Parts: sequence; structure tokens; C-alpha cells
Amino acid sequence: MRNSIRAAVAALLIGLAPAAHAAGGVGFDVVHQGTLHEGLFCMAADGNKLLAVGAPNLIFSSGDGGVTWAAEAGAVVDAVPLGCILKNNIALVVGQRGLMLRRAGTTWTRLPSVTDARLFAVDVNAAGLAVAVGAFGTILVSSDAGQTWAPIEYDWSSTNTEGFQPHVYGVSVAADGAITIAGEFEAILRSTDRGKSWTLVHTGKASLFDIQIDGNGIGYAVGQDGRVLRSTDGGLTWAIVPSGSKANYMGVGRTAGGQVLITGVRSMAIGSDSAASFTTITPGDAATGWYQAIVAAGPNGWLIGGNSGRVVKLVPGGN
Repeated sequence: MRNSIRAAVAALLIGLAPAAHAAGGVGFDVVHQGTLHEGLFCMAADGNKLLAVGAPNLIFSSGDGGVTWAAEAGAVVDAVPLGCILKNNIALVVGQRGLMLRRAGTTWTRLPSVTDARLFAVDVNAAGLAVAVGAFGTILVSSDAGQTWAPIEYDWSSTNTEGFQPHVYGVSVAADGAITIAGEFEAILRSTDRGKSWTLVHTGKASLFDIQIDGNGIGYAVGQDGRVLRSTDGGLTWAIVPSGSKANYMGVGRTAGGQVLITGVRSMAIGSDSAASFTTITPGDAATGWYQAIVAAGPNGWLIGGNSGRVVKLVPGGN
């Protein structure tokens, strides 16, 4: 049976009710509160400018590092947005039914549909190479910072023996143009020629729901059954880092100080680049709710988003 929990993330996660729990040594400060039926799936940051997207058809932003938030005016959102990126004053948003939106400056554009597949994630580098990924092996590539897109075909037989086209949940585009994608069957693939060819660098049994690789080549991928993978060479190789959990991890964020936070469904974990394992923590409603969206906030903190349209600032060592 295919493992595709995140494929129905909007329906499954929003129904989880929040409740308060002990902080677990991490400060938990709610900076924005939505309604019970809202949920945030992605956050992106470019300096003090932030973007958050989610259900139902939500896009809102902050210009002060996440202290205050407001709905994005002018964005025509006719499907649930699931993925986002904010870089060099360009915002890209992807989602259900092939949704693709682009903001240049303050102007939003609803891009022509390239696919009707659900799109889970998008990334772009400073040179304008952008990649969006989604359901049933969908890979879209842009060379003009998301203004135009083209599909990439790939033979997925190397990732599974059943003939499936796996869902691709995460993507990272490096400054040098290297593309790394992750998804079902614990598959991580890498391309150095703008998606013309791919190398399978890791595979396993757990679906991977997020992947992040920074400019120094340090990367993390997280997913089902408490799976945590770490790379120190820009995604060429990956090693399992024990988490001691069977939770479904949905997002991962690394600070400039090398601290790492993992968000998930009724679970959260913390560690560092030097840690031999990750430790489960239960700040706020982490043990009963869900969080997915995550960005670093300062040298050793994070902003996370999830159930009830909530944005929370987390700082290790807080009350």
C-alpha cells in the first residue's frame, strides 16, 4: 500500500483540536491566531519579510519579522495553497489543482495552469531557477524566477518496483543550480542539469514530507515513522539520525546557529547539527495539535505555523 499521508493533509490535519501542554524547555509564544478551521502548511522568509499560506485559500504576510501579520491584497486564490517561497522580492505559491501564483514587488499574478496535479512545494535560487513538485511524480521547472514553467518527465522505476509515480513533497534548489527533491518511498533525487537527468541518492520505506538544504550544504529531510535524515555535503549523501519517535514529521527548520526543529502531527522534536539524535518536545499544544510550516527566526529560534491558522515563535530555553 502506498504511504501518502500528506496527500490528504488539509482534510486530516485541520480536524485536530489544540490543547495546552507543558513547554518542555522551549518558549512558546503565539504571535498570530486564526480560526479553528484554518491551517498553515508553508511559511517562507526573506530577511524580515515573511509569507504564510494554508487553508482555506489563505495567503498572508509580515514585514516585521513575524510580529504582525495581514492578508495579502490582490492575490486571487481559487485553490488551497500548500507550498511557498520568498526570495529577492519574488514570492511563489503552489497548491491544489495545479495552483501557481507569483508576486513581483506587490503585484500578484495567477499563472496559467501547467498541470492539474496537486503541487506541494516550490523553491527558487538567486539566478531564477525555480522548481515545483507535486502529486504522482510531478516536477515543473522554470528558468525565469517562476514566470513560465515546463514539466519534466522522469522514469520513476528506480524508486519502486510497483510501477508507481510517487508523490514528491519537498524540493531544494541550491545557488549552483543543484536540485534535490524528496517524497514517497524515502526517495531523494538530485539533478545538476536543471532536471534533464537525475541521480537517486537515497531510498527507503518512509515517505519524506520536507527537505531543506542551506547554502553551506547542511541539509535535513523528515517524514513518516519519525524519519530524520541529515546531509553535510549538499545532498549528495544522507544518514539516518535517530529520533526515538514514530510520529509523522511534516517540516524541518535549521537556524544559522545550527539548531534544528522538526514539526509534525502531535509531535515535535529538537536537535542540532552535532546531535547524535533528536529529542521529542511538547511546547504549547504540540502533543495534541499539528504544525507543519517552519522558518528560522534569529540565530536560535523559529516561527512555526499549523492548526487554527496559528503562528508561534519558539525559542530554546524559554518558559
